[in-house]
Amino acid sequence: MLNIDLNNLQEAITIENSIIEAEEHEEDVNNLIFRNCEEENVLADGIEIRKSKFLDCKCQESKFIHCDFTNIIFENCDFSNCNFNNSNFVNVQFKNCKMLGCSLIETYFNNVDILNCNFMYANFSNSNLKKLNIEGTNLSNSNISEAKLKEIILSENNLRQAQLFKTNLNKIDFRTCDIEGITVDISNLKGMIVNEFQAINLAKLLGIVIK
Repeated sequence: MLNIDLNNLQEAITIENSIIEAEEHEEDVNNLIFRNCEEENVLADGIEIRKSKFLDCKCQESKFIHCDFTNIIFENCDFSNCNFNNSNFVNVQFKNCKMLGCSLIETYFNNVDILNCNFMYANFSNSNLKKLNIEGTNLSNSNISEAKLKEIILSENNLRQAQLFKTNLNKIDFRTCDIEGITVDISNLKGMIVNEFQAINLAKLLGIVIK
């Protein structure tokens, strides 16, 4: 689990105002705490947000495309249906967040915790996911197709009906997760770590009949 040191953060009024001000001065959004913000349709393109915390924020239907998030904590936030396409998340922690239906296409994750969150219907397709720790999170019906996975730790997650088509699952341990109904292609099952019950279900993909 990450230990992100965020001290002496300055209070921000709104997410949108902080982004507009950063764009006007050609600066980063840096060293801020966003607390209890409720906003919609925020637009950020190519902004770097560093060493900041989002606490109890609700920011839906917004776009954060081509953005860099570095040393960030999202806690008890709702960013449902937001667009984070082509963004980078480095040293980031999501805790008890609702990210329902988020678009994270072609994103880069490195050293990220996702803890007790709801990423149901999220789209991670064509993303590069490295050093990712996911615990107690709902990823059901998510799309993780054609993604690159490296050093992924999964614990007690819901991956029912998730799409993992054309994603190499070698050395990924799914034993504590619910993977019923996942979509995978046979060529990428090699090296996937599962328990006995999961293996029986996956055998059906191979056309094996177990009696």
